[in-house]
Amino acid sequence: MNVGGQSLEFILVKFPSLELSESLLRNSLKRREFVTVAGNCECRYTGRASSHLGWGERLILIKGDGSIQVHRPKGYEPVNWQPPQCNFYVHRSGGLLFIEAHRRRPRESLTLNFDRIIFYSSFKPVDNAEFNLYVSEEQMRDALIRDPSILEDGLELVDFERRVEPGFIDFYGRDADGRLVIVELKRSQAGKEAILQLKRYVDAVLKITGQNVRGVLAAPRLKSGAQGLLVELGLEFRRLTPRKCAEVLKKSGTRKISEFI
Repeated sequence: MNVGGQSLEFILVKFPSLELSESLLRNSLKRREFVTVAGNCECRYTGRASSHLGWGERLILIKGDGSIQVHRPKGYEPVNWQPPQCNFYVHRSGGLLFIEAHRRRPRESLTLNFDRIIFYSSFKPVDNAEFNLYVSEEQMRDALIRDPSILEDGLELVDFERRVEPGFIDFYGRDADGRLVIVELKRSQAGKEAILQLKRYVDAVLKITGQNVRGVLAAPRLKSGAQGLLVELGLEFRRLTPRKCAEVLKKSGTRKISEFI
C-alpha cells in the first residue's frame, strides 16, 4: 500500500488459524511492528505479585518498543500490561497459541494463552510529532507544588490554597533564606488586576505574621506596562509556562498532591 508517497506494509487477517497467527507474530515481533491481536485468551502474570484472568475475548496491543497491553471490552485502562523492552516468545502447544512477555529487572512475566484468534493486524507506524500538553491554572499550581524549583531554587511549599481575608493564596512557601513567599499564578499574560490581587495577599500575610513577605507573580508573560507597577509595589515576576508545568506533571504521573506536602 502507498500512502502519501510512502510505502506502508499493512497486514490484516480475519480469523487466522493458530498456526498462521504464530508465523505472523514471529515475523512482526522480529520487525518491531505495532501488532493488534483480538482473540479468546487466558492471562497469567507472575513477578512482584501474581494474577490470573480466566478465558474471555480481549484485545492485545504489542508495540515496537517491547511493551504489551491487554484490554477487556470495557474501560480504557489495560487489565494487564508490561512496559517496554520485554522479550517475547511465541509458540503453540496442546492446541493453544502462547504469547509470553518476560522482563529481567524486575523479574516478571505475562503469559497469554489463545484458543481462537478473531483478527490479527500489524504495521510499522511513523510518528515523529511533538506532544504538547496544555494545562489549566489549577494544574499549574499542582505542578508548582510537586516541584517548587521550577519557579526558584530553594523554594519550599508550606501550604496551598491558604485562606486569607482577600481570598485564597495559590502557593504559600519559604525561600532558601527562610522568607515567606506568596505566589499568584496565571495561565496567560498577567496584568494590573493580578498584581493588585497579589499585593492584597502580601499585605494580609504581613499583617497576620509580621514577617518579611515576598510577593511573586508567576505567569508566561506580563501585559504591557505591568512591570512598572510590580516594581512600584515591591513585587516580583517569575516566568512560568503551562508547557513547563505539563512536563512536571508528566514526570510525576498520577501521584497524589498529599505525597508532596
